[in-house]
Amino acid sequence: MGLLKVASMIVVLTLVGRLLGFFRSIYLSSLYGTGMESDAFNIAATIPLTLFLVVPGAVNAILIPTMRGLMEKQQRTTELYHKMLTIILVIFTAVAGLGIGLSREMAAMFGLTGDKLELTAEMLQRMWPSAIFIGLAGLWSSMCNSHQHFFTPTLGTVANGAVVIASMYVLVPIYGPNGLAIATTLGYLAAMLTMLPTLRRFGYHHCLSFAWRDDDALKGMGERVIPILIGAVVAQATTFLERGFAEGVGTGVISALANANQVVQMPMAIFVGAFTLPLFPLLASHVKRGEMQEMKLILQKGLAYLLVLLIPVTVGLALYAEPIVRLLFQRGAFDEHSVALTAWALPFYGLGLYFLAARDLLTRAFYALENTRTPVVIGAIGIGVYAVANWLLIPWMGHGGIALANALSAFAQAVLLFALLWKAVGRPVQAGFLKTLLKTLLACLVMGAAVTLTDSWLSLLPLWLYLPIGIAGAALIYLAVLAVLREPLVSELLQKVRRRSTPAPGRS
Repeated sequence: MGLLKVASMIVVLTLVGRLLGFFRSIYLSSLYGTGMESDAFNIAATIPLTLFLVVPGAVNAILIPTMRGLMEKQQRTTELYHKMLTIILVIFTAVAGLGIGLSREMAAMFGLTGDKLELTAEMLQRMWPSAIFIGLAGLWSSMCNSHQHFFTPTLGTVANGAVVIASMYVLVPIYGPNGLAIATTLGYLAAMLTMLPTLRRFGYHHCLSFAWRDDDALKGMGERVIPILIGAVVAQATTFLERGFAEGVGTGVISALANANQVVQMPMAIFVGAFTLPLFPLLASHVKRGEMQEMKLILQKGLAYLLVLLIPVTVGLALYAEPIVRLLFQRGAFDEHSVALTAWALPFYGLGLYFLAARDLLTRAFYALENTRTPVVIGAIGIGVYAVANWLLIPWMGHGGIALANALSAFAQAVLLFALLWKAVGRPVQAGFLKTLLKTLLACLVMGAAVTLTDSWLSLLPLWLYLPIGIAGAALIYLAVLAVLREPLVSELLQKVRRRSTPAPGRS
């Protein structure tokens, strides 16, 4: 299956999953606005969400290169799977047990007191079992990806969103805010179970094996797993720091930042997942075969596609921040104050979009090279940048400074990773990438000017018409400019679409 075909499939499924996530956020906002209950849920959900972002990626990074190496040598992979299944179950069952026992202490680490502390601790206790489901989902998605299968793991995000929404509608009237926590755990269970039929199709059965001793494959993964886990945790550490900074700014800020971040994570999850998931096994395979030039060409293409797709999104988030927030969230308890809080943070989060995506892809390149130390060091530097930026910006910009600090940290990490990769393997991108960058910036400039000139007329329309028409028009202008400039990536995409829409000879 070609890269664009795989990417398109992942885009569609991720879009559906993210839309379901939006419906969950909209339901939560309509019930509690940016009040205490909403803050408590967003704090409690940080831990399973971080695990969901960290664990599958970390398992992916250590397991796929090893699995691809075994497959290249036509060796059996079943025994390695049984050992990894045992390790994952042992570790994450222990993690879930400790988490349940220490939920109150963990909630207190965010600076919470009183009723908010108690409610957050109760929610955490109900969410911690999801650690087991997330661990297994990480293992099973990695096994699928090793076989170049990306559909079922991505479908898991859709199952997650659908089960969470259905469970919330049923459980919240019965259990109140704690129903949100139970629904979240059930969603992670659904994401895990989705992959079982695919594993069976690939011939994997679920047996435990404690024969870990003298296993070279496990030993190699063990040497890489600690720095990879540290790097993944470091990459998500800003989420925990953000909750602490936000709690100090005022009530409702945590929820406002979570809502703004939810909007930004939509394109992030769609496009970054679409390209990093299928690219990583390819990068790892080329490195295993010593084909460094091919590896760099694939990396350049991924960076270029992310550039073309995400830079206009950043511009759009700046131009349409307030109407986006109004259309998505303003109902029920989500009032004008909540709109203002969320809309202030949204454009600043948007500034970091491309750099977050580039950071993740460049990190995968280092993992393919089996260099796990460099991303950890750069991630630690990123945390330092984030903390200093918050200290400088919050007094001037409030919670907008927290969002901007996130973007500055991502920028610093992406630039440093790019420079160090250049030093390690030679120039990662060719002149064509710079041409794509210039064309993208010019197209965004034209798009932004067109939106500004037409906004006074379009804004007379009802919001539900104004925003879709404005966004669709801006996207068409952007693509038209790139087509006029003969950007190869746009031509490639258009050819793919044309080829799919044209019936093959002999077909009606």
